[in-house]
Amino acid sequence: GTEYPADVVGYDTRTDIGVLQIEAKDLPSAEFASSASLTVGQTVYAIGNPGGSEFFGSFTKGMISAISRPIGSSSTGYEMECIQHDAAINPGNSGGALVDGNGCIVGINSQKIASTEYEGMGFAVPSDMVMEVFNSIVDNGYVVGRAKLGVRYTVPSSYSQSYAMYVQVKGLPSGSIVIAEIDPESKLNDYDVKVGDLITQVNGKDMTAPSMLADMIENMSVGDELKLTIVHINTSDWSQTEQEVTVSLIEDKGTTQAETTTQSSNPFDNYSGSDWYDFFRQFGGR
Repeated sequence: GTEYPADVVGYDTRTDIGVLQIEAKDLPSAEFASSASLTVGQTVYAIGNPGGSEFFGSFTKGMISAISRPIGSSSTGYEMECIQHDAAINPGNSGGALVDGNGCIVGINSQKIASTEYEGMGFAVPSDMVMEVFNSIVDNGYVVGRAKLGVRYTVPSSYSQSYAMYVQVKGLPSGSIVIAEIDPESKLNDYDVKVGDLITQVNGKDMTAPSMLADMIENMSVGDELKLTIVHINTSDWSQTEQEVTVSLIEDKGTTQAETTTQSSNPFDNYSGSDWYDFFRQFGGR
């Protein structure tokens, strides 16, 4: 029941893990076990505060269904391998411990599939990943060695109706993405690439899915190069210009969120009705 002021040492948006520091001594500490030792069918227990302090310290039992289940995140655009289990978790359990029969932490409960069509599908960050992230944050303030292109992007249909129609009418790859923001440190700034440009190909391959770029970067290192095909839409006559750029990946220090599917302001938001009509007349056949 004792409260302490805490300082944020650092946090990681990909795994949703943060590290706090307090001034205190002789506190009991949790014991961790390696998540690599887990087996499918093993019993685990979730501890947390579902619904807040009213249900403080709730304890539920479940079974492990998968050790390394890839789970995508709509907020980061990256997949993370999680422990899938069916111990009941609810809002307030997130960040709570998943423990084995010896009371050792094997994961940190992170998310669940909440839908009337699903039941008993909870996910936890494996303890081995937790410790890796924790140690890197404590030593460096962030998770070192991760690569990023340094952009935020969105799909054409979320960016504007005009973009969605343009991609379809022009026959551009279905997974093309729109650059919504470019970080100041991104190597894309070495080229004539602007917010609103489309990325249609990566390393000569059509963008068949919006997640394709992030999936490729996930398996690359800082300094590796990507060849991107960039399409710029000339809104005066609805023509397009295309260029190929080769960019080096930079280190993702977590100061901004990684490559993410997000919505941003765009030049079409301020267009008049006549511009929309001109587009529709030229490419819609009317």
